[in-house]
Amino acid sequence: MRFFRIVPVISFAALVFSAPTWAGTILECPDISKARQLVDCPAESEVKRMFEATCGWERDPQAKNPEKCDSYAEFKRRKFNALWESSDGGFMGYVTCAAPAAEVKKYTATGVSLSQKNGLYRIACNYQNDVMMIMRTRSVCRVPGVERSSAVVIRKKCGPDPSACKVECD
Repeated sequence: MRFFRIVPVISFAALVFSAPTWAGTILECPDISKARQLVDCPAESEVKRMFEATCGWERDPQAKNPEKCDSYAEFKRRKFNALWESSDGGFMGYVTCAAPAAEVKKYTATGVSLSQKNGLYRIACNYQNDVMMIMRTRSVCRVPGVERSSAVVIRKKCGPDPSACKVECD
């Protein structure tokens, strides 16, 4: 008989302690000042070697909308990067080596975007100067304050408050 009194108490306790998970997890764009660079920037000679191995030669240096192999300058802009990671390890991104790390750490979040493909959600936090930190998760996510639409990518600008860049995931 005592067993029948304990089961409801344990069930209720489990229900109460699991309730916060029902509400979802709020993921804020990471503070890039606390992020760390995981690998060193490639040397100029290594970027040139990658360009020669990948492209061979400049295809159209005067292109208005250059592709990666149109010019060495465009190739370097896209490939002269180092891998960075947020302080908690949840977000990662390739950050340009053209700006010193101390300058990159001063950037603030400017927007967040969310896309989904095959059950995998991609959360992209945008910072100044085209810096982006990305997290992928199988949890169902949405951007608070933005109505769900038929758009493939949902975007939200943070405005002056970088803490407004957040996503809620179940």
